[in-house]
Amino acid sequence: MKMRLFTLIGFSSFVFLTGCGGTSQEKLEVPTNMPPACRDIDFIAQPEMREMCGVRTVHFQAYRNIPQQRYLIKPQNASLVRTDKKLELRLENTLPVDLTGPIVNEVSFTQDKRLEKIRNQYDYFEFYPEGGTRVRIFKLTIPTDAGTQYSYCFRVPPRRGTSRTRNVAMGNEMEQIGCDEYDDTVRDNVAASKIKNGRR
Repeated sequence: MKMRLFTLIGFSSFVFLTGCGGTSQEKLEVPTNMPPACRDIDFIAQPEMREMCGVRTVHFQAYRNIPQQRYLIKPQNASLVRTDKKLELRLENTLPVDLTGPIVNEVSFTQDKRLEKIRNQYDYFEFYPEGGTRVRIFKLTIPTDAGTQYSYCFRVPPRRGTSRTRNVAMGNEMEQIGCDEYDDTVRDNVAASKIKNGRR
């Protein structure tokens, strides 16, 4: 009898502790358009901030279908957003860019990681060809939680339309280029600039 009573008390204690520790497993829907003041808040530790920042507890929706976001350290407001098995690069005033390959599964989007910015590298270069318009290109090198890193290169298109047109309102669409092309363009234009200025 005593053994049964002890077992019952132990089981009750386990259920109670499991219930108390359950908050750490809460599934939250965190908006991807939160204001900067909300981005660094731990909504598990500070549940009172959820309503103010538009964060909701998930009950019935499949968790994998909820967008999850992590910010890069640069450029400003750049982030990665994952929904199920799709990964997007989001840059300010541009349309999202789909990223494919192993990186999709090598960046973690847990509640703890959400508060850690990804310490990426951002290399921006612009030049003015003779008789041409300004050319702007950049390279993003993104490290993953698996210890790998991937580089993506883009050409910034000229802004078209006016502030009243849909194109400008939605943002520009980045033109993805090969990083070999980026490296060659930077090298050739730096060399041309040195020759033009009398340096070799």
